[in-house]
Amino acid sequence: MRIAISGMFWTEPHVGSGQYLHNLVEQFAAQPNGHRFILVIPRYLKPQKPSLPHFQTVVMPTPFDGRNDNLAKVWFEQISLGQVCRKLRADLVHVPYFGAPRYLRIPTVVTVHDLIPLLVPGNRGSRAVQMYMRLASSSARQATKIIADSQHTKDDIVKHLNIPDERIVVTHLAAAPTLTPQPRAAIQTTLERFRLSDPYVFYIGGFQAHKNVAMAIRAFARARRSLDRRVMLVIAGRLPTSQSPLFPDIHKVILEEQIAADVALLGPVSEDEKAALMSGCHAFVYPSRYEGFGLPPLEAMQCGAPTFASSTTSVGEVVGDGGVQLPPDDLAAWTDALTRVLRDETWRAQLSAQGLQRAGEFSWQTTATQTLAIYEQRPAGRAPQ
Repeated sequence: MRIAISGMFWTEPHVGSGQYLHNLVEQFAAQPNGHRFILVIPRYLKPQKPSLPHFQTVVMPTPFDGRNDNLAKVWFEQISLGQVCRKLRADLVHVPYFGAPRYLRIPTVVTVHDLIPLLVPGNRGSRAVQMYMRLASSSARQATKIIADSQHTKDDIVKHLNIPDERIVVTHLAAAPTLTPQPRAAIQTTLERFRLSDPYVFYIGGFQAHKNVAMAIRAFARARRSLDRRVMLVIAGRLPTSQSPLFPDIHKVILEEQIAADVALLGPVSEDEKAALMSGCHAFVYPSRYEGFGLPPLEAMQCGAPTFASSTTSVGEVVGDGGVQLPPDDLAAWTDALTRVLRDETWRAQLSAQGLQRAGEFSWQTTATQTLAIYEQRPAGRAPQ
């Protein structure tokens, strides 16, 4: 079978959709399965053309390359991808994000990671973004099969896109295999590089309003005041350049809580640095109000971090009994949990072991095997329009 895969996020391997694309492609390339794959990447992203076993890579231009990236993106999705599929006689196309072609007439598999742009206030964007989301939603309704990252996302798709349950398959993601418990020397080197002290609480995972980072800051501030030693809150990731309803100003919260001396804002970190910071923390916190999956807490558990995450949407589904689940807006519960874990070494060790066991239930090999099984069902054509 000739399987085309959209490479829209190939040049962004560290964002969620890019991680998903890279890990799937690498698994398919590493495991001979009798199929031929076609990776189709838009030229406007200026990709380096990869050389992968079992893959033919095609870099496709659009009339808007170098002129308007938004129009180039839509043209690639709706026109260029279909042109490649027809020319190379693809039997099936997989669009591994919420942006399938509307009128492609071969079997199409679409992965929907979440419905945040449709459901989370502040994420709906401009009129142009809303028009794009209507197009993406209409295209998803026509897909032969939809892959959802979690049962929660599947439920959202059924409810809000009116797509029948039987056309949606849940296939969980996984953490990168390189994210594992790091030796003390690697942790210490990373702490020294960023001039951090131990112990510390760690957060990474974005700064949009629904990420609820202010809860982590306020809970940390209250827990810290009850302790008789210094503790740091370490926050990693690229901070927004301007304040908006979508990206609240966390500096303001830090100043309000009067803990600026105990908070380190690191900015972007490498994967090795992330692994070390997760491995060495006394607690990883993730109070997000909405996720389609929630990779950061899974990554933290895989590094052995005592993990505290919200109990809502898909996050609780992923964390399971591997961490502590808390209502995302219950400040007292978050404060009590952080206070206890910073004091109780035995509990920290127990949570670390539970997290490692839970993380072991997820792997990219499993995700790829399940995805390949969906392809091999050889669905006949598109859903009715």
